[in-house]
Amino acid sequence: MSYAGKKVIILGGASGMGLALAKKVIAAGGQVVIGGRNAEKLGRIAATLGNGTTYKAFDLGDEATVKAAFDEIGAFDHLVTTAAELTFAPMSDLTTAQVQSMLVSKFWGPFYAAKYATPHLAKDGSVTFFSGLAAYRPAPGASIVASLNAALEGLAMSLALEIKPVRVNVVSPGVVDTPTWDFLSAEDRQGLFDSVAGGLPVGRVGHADDLADAALSLMGNGFINATVLHVDGGGRIA
Repeated sequence: MSYAGKKVIILGGASGMGLALAKKVIAAGGQVVIGGRNAEKLGRIAATLGNGTTYKAFDLGDEATVKAAFDEIGAFDHLVTTAAELTFAPMSDLTTAQVQSMLVSKFWGPFYAAKYATPHLAKDGSVTFFSGLAAYRPAPGASIVASLNAALEGLAMSLALEIKPVRVNVVSPGVVDTPTWDFLSAEDRQGLFDSVAGGLPVGRVGHADDLADAALSLMGNGFINATVLHVDGGGRIA
């Protein structure tokens, strides 16, 4: 699949699944703009990606800043939001600040991005959100994560009607080996992955490339719309 002549905005493109997607878009001939808050990190990653990759540093939780960023970026073809700052803890232990941070990364950020990207999106373009397995397999300590994943999918379904013919889809990952789990020690992280893998039909956790390939397929197929693509190794039935 060629992305020659296509411009893709990836929010969260400096690490994990977003970075894997950026590499694949570039390999397919596309131009990438990676976005996030850390200008130094974004600049460093953009330089390593090459092929004219640029970056835009802004706070996804600041509506005015998001609007200004997309006005400056101008016309493009696809928007992908992978950024997420998640806290897994019992509801009784969660602080309001932690919940607000999750709201920004998993709901307000994607909402503002879609709102202010739409005027600049190609009519045959797309928006792709990343939700997660917690919406379907909630667990103790993931109440807010589960709620926001489900809310994001509901938003996508409505937007697919509201901003048509631009397509809106969602990738729903399971447990994926990315920096999301860096808050764990190396031993605990590996223990988690081994435990999850043992319960999955595929026998392993996900890799960033698995999710990048899924996003590419949604972006590139003009007849896929209002769809949640589950890339969870069978996690919903495990």
